[in-house]
Amino acid sequence: MNILEQIRKELKGLNEQIINHPLLKEKVLRKEVVNSFVINQWYIVNHDLRSLAIGLSKSTNMEELDIFKILVDGDYAALKELVKLMNELGIEVKDPLLYNISPQAISYTHYLSWLANYAKPSEFLFAGIVNLPVWANVVTRFGDMIKERFGVRETGFFDAFRGSYKELEDRIVKLVEDYQVDRLRRIAYTIQYYEKSFWDSIYVVHQQ
Repeated sequence: MNILEQIRKELKGLNEQIINHPLLKEKVLRKEVVNSFVINQWYIVNHDLRSLAIGLSKSTNMEELDIFKILVDGDYAALKELVKLMNELGIEVKDPLLYNISPQAISYTHYLSWLANYAKPSEFLFAGIVNLPVWANVVTRFGDMIKERFGVRETGFFDAFRGSYKELEDRIVKLVEDYQVDRLRRIAYTIQYYEKSFWDSIYVVHQQ
């Protein structure tokens, strides 16, 4: 069992709370929930992209540089798709801080900024690969949900996260195999805690 598998096993309870989030089980979904998701993601992806760029700039070897480049390109493509979704929903593309964003929702991206500035680049990458498959599982299902219920056509943002992350996982595990497990464990738990916080904050909008 490698370090990623070990930590995922420890995080199973938290990850299952995210994957089985009650928001995805709602039979009726308010349009305000979709708008809240999009507005908060507009803030998050804008800043995640910049944090990844910082990570890229601090890379210590070609392998880290290459992986960060893949992630930067992926987030940039997702951001462009998010703009299309905003246009379809009639949400103005403007400074994210001019929207009524949720501090709880955006705590994830603030932690990514911390990782970019204070963690080792490969620790930052490890946080990403702990999070990405869980995020992808939930966000693609949420995208399918709003496509079915609201007839949303611009679903490229959600589609950007479909697919396997196995190759990235294997590459990143090799980068951290000699690292302190306790540091990686704390990083992994924190990023997943903030992932759950995002979905919890969107669910609050649904309940209002």
